[in-house]
Amino acid sequence: MNQSESEGRPVRHRLSAAFLCCMLATISVVPCRAVESLPSLGDPSSDELSPLAERKLGEDIMRQAREADDIFNDPVSTEYLNEFGLNLIQHAPPSPQPFEFFLVLDRDINAFALPGGYIGVNTGLIIATESESELASVLSHEMGHVIQRHIARGMDRQAKTGPLALAAMLLGALAAAKARQADAGEAALTMGAGFEIADQLSFSREAEREADRVGFQILQDSGFDAAAMATFFQRLQQATAIYENGAPEWLRDHPVTSERIADIQNRVHVSHYRQRPDSLDFQLIRARLKVLQNITVQGLRDAEVAFNDQLQHGNYANEAAIHYGLAVAMLREEKLTGAERELERVQKLYPKPDPVIANFQIELKRAQKDLPGALAAAKLAGEEFPHVRSLSWQYAQILQEMGRNDDAVAYLRDQIAQYTSEPTLYELLAKSYTVTGQTLLEHKTLAEEYYLRGSVQAAIEQLNLAHKAGGSDFYELSQIDARLTQLKAEWADIQKQRKDAKRGS
Repeated sequence: MNQSESEGRPVRHRLSAAFLCCMLATISVVPCRAVESLPSLGDPSSDELSPLAERKLGEDIMRQAREADDIFNDPVSTEYLNEFGLNLIQHAPPSPQPFEFFLVLDRDINAFALPGGYIGVNTGLIIATESESELASVLSHEMGHVIQRHIARGMDRQAKTGPLALAAMLLGALAAAKARQADAGEAALTMGAGFEIADQLSFSREAEREADRVGFQILQDSGFDAAAMATFFQRLQQATAIYENGAPEWLRDHPVTSERIADIQNRVHVSHYRQRPDSLDFQLIRARLKVLQNITVQGLRDAEVAFNDQLQHGNYANEAAIHYGLAVAMLREEKLTGAERELERVQKLYPKPDPVIANFQIELKRAQKDLPGALAAAKLAGEEFPHVRSLSWQYAQILQEMGRNDDAVAYLRDQIAQYTSEPTLYELLAKSYTVTGQTLLEHKTLAEEYYLRGSVQAAIEQLNLAHKAGGSDFYELSQIDARLTQLKAEWADIQKQRKDAKRGS
């Protein structure tokens, strides 16, 4: 349990190693295939931003968001989102951008596309969806905005706002979300920035319809229930009265008209009906996020009461998921016996191997100080699910907790050879280098971790420390010098861009 959990304070987008690796690992280019002919909203040659420039802008936004800890850090939930998004990507039309999904810890029902193919999803939206097809409908719609280049074209219409100035504004919107999560009073001071963003990135009605059409096609080709798009839109419209600001944030940014809903329903009527059952992991993650959205002492108690009430009245879609939610809440409260009891109920209801359940079992054994048991469980789960990155991170952490740092170094170096862009691996490896007294390698490895998290300046500082640590390994020192030259040039370019943004704002 981390410090903010033990003190009973809300989690505030703390940047964690496990989360960002998952996110970086999901970047992949969508395959090209024949798609339904859609109208173009403008001549691509007239766009203010080329696809490459748009991607660089998105990278700068994400770099600053990571530095500001504006991205949610739960590795299990993020891994689910990324795997889910990958299924949609594999059935999407050709895109000018690779896609990357990330989570924002915010109760508001919202999802948004940033320049360069970055798609953010609020935890509140995942909880609000009642089926995986509904979640897919929102993500597919956002992907439609990226595929049709609505953001770049919108920026062309808002020519007075330079790309880098817009990046600063978008970061302000993420900061507003953080403020809402931590302090409702502070949120009032930053809300203006959020509305300014919505105005800059608001899409025309035709753009919204176009994103609906692309999203509908992705839903169909991915095997989801395409009718879920209209169902979710209708439910949000009907629920607007219960929201303090009149409507969920997603509806304010993407106005859903009766005409749009009718258009989707007409498409459903002429398409083949397809019912798709939800995966267990969808229900598990929704229960998990209900707990993690408020891990104050009172928040955890409220979660327990809510889950027990659902069990008592039979008001649930999946009983195993409710017991899992209780287990997650109890573990955060350090009620280890209760958490173990609920885990046993989950496993009795769903005895098949599952990565989300396996992750929790390992986490619980670690909390119980059963390190041999945790290591055995992590090894078995890793064999069952070799591509689930959070399981491998837990395995390395257990080796370290057992004092087997030489084994951890060997394991982590092998992992880095396979997954070169995961900052968690570098973070864990640096910890083992610290314990074993390998100072030069410690700082060199930390530099790569910080760089992958978006902090170029911190990476440079670590390389300078590595150089000062010295040593007789000429090869290592030469590598450090070469990397320093590369990162200093990149940092100079970033500083120049930010100065240009200030002049243009």
